[in-house]
Amino acid sequence: MWGWLILASKMNPSFLLYNLAALSGAALLPPVWLASRLSGRFNEFWPRIGLYSALPPAQPGPRVWLQAVSVGEVAVAKALADELLQKIPNLNLTITSSTPKGLEEATKVLGDRAVIAPFPLDLPWAVAAACRKIRPHVYASLETEIWPNLLTWLKNRGATSLMLNGRLSPRSLPGYQKAGPLMTYSLGHFKRLSMITEKDAERIISLGADPEAVTVDGNAKYAGLLDKVDTDKVNDLKRVFNLEKAPLLVAGSVRSGEETPVISAFKAVLAKHPQAVLAIAPRHLENSAKWSAAARAADLSVELWSGLSPETPRNPETKVVVVDAMGLLFSLYGLAKAAFVGASLVKLGGQNPMEAAVWGVPVCYGPDMDDFTDAARALEEAGASQMVENREQLAQTWNQWLNNEISRPGQAGAQVVARWSGAASKAAQIIQSELLNQGVYR
Repeated sequence: MWGWLILASKMNPSFLLYNLAALSGAALLPPVWLASRLSGRFNEFWPRIGLYSALPPAQPGPRVWLQAVSVGEVAVAKALADELLQKIPNLNLTITSSTPKGLEEATKVLGDRAVIAPFPLDLPWAVAAACRKIRPHVYASLETEIWPNLLTWLKNRGATSLMLNGRLSPRSLPGYQKAGPLMTYSLGHFKRLSMITEKDAERIISLGADPEAVTVDGNAKYAGLLDKVDTDKVNDLKRVFNLEKAPLLVAGSVRSGEETPVISAFKAVLAKHPQAVLAIAPRHLENSAKWSAAARAADLSVELWSGLSPETPRNPETKVVVVDAMGLLFSLYGLAKAAFVGASLVKLGGQNPMEAAVWGVPVCYGPDMDDFTDAARALEEAGASQMVENREQLAQTWNQWLNNEISRPGQAGAQVVARWSGAASKAAQIIQSELLNQGVYR
């Protein structure tokens, strides 16, 4: 196990320093072990330090290892798995994740088609144990995860390493830059780095990636959105909302704490657009009553979706409809003139703005979009979305869009989604090509 480590350290002193630091950090494993016992995550601890006894042995045939750091990347893994397993039925697929929620989601959506396991810590013995057990022909990191020991081990064992759906924000770039020569050394182990945007590509090249190995292929996380578009469902909603010429605003997946800014902003919109209607879709249905009460407290007339039907549509005088049912929000965006996605004016990471953008609807959100930074960034660069910090900015943005003061922002968002719609297929083709190159798949 140690031969490759010694050789690589001689070739790159920064790699040696990295491992000295990693080995020093291993002294923290006993308290981490104790914490895992106390938190009920004990079974996830052992594989992370290299004890993969519960993992089934590698099977004959092509073997692919996808690393999905958390829930968002599991969505990418699923999109790739759907593509790959259709083309390569005998594919042996292993999905790892670094977080409990990621493992839970991977088990839920891929557990019947892939082996699911915790991702190893980047300690020499842990990555050696994982690689011996999985024996991948191709390893793909579904984000910008750069682990020197793992990449070194894989290269020395003849596996191909890929970075797919890579992104690199301006905020994270300085941290990577501090790694200096170690970063250049590690990036050299990737045969292909498929980045989401041109900016991501520029940043990864600035860290030392080979420009010839870097491509821009869009974001596979949002594969399948175009396939979900169903205009018949939108027409059904239109009959129930009884809008005629009234513009509809949608506040989707909103959370507790966002009631005042959203409802106050809508009141300000009504001063300029008295025919406007607001549909509020709480993330948690049990909060429907709270949102209804907040709207009534602002002297707005309210109806619940559950009380409406094609036979008893919205009263034309009703200004707010609280959607107290699951499964409607995506199609509801298709009926909107503009949208707001929640969990963003409170510190909860935001929600997916692409679900509105795919319909050609301009979308705004609060400052906290940590879970969807890539989507928000791409839409903002296209002029299809707007970050707002308070009720005044939300009202101003909605009014501008209803006044058509900003030129065709919604169409720009739809174009972003269209550009990204083939990203999962491209990423799957990259993996398939590498398997062909290795002669393990024909």
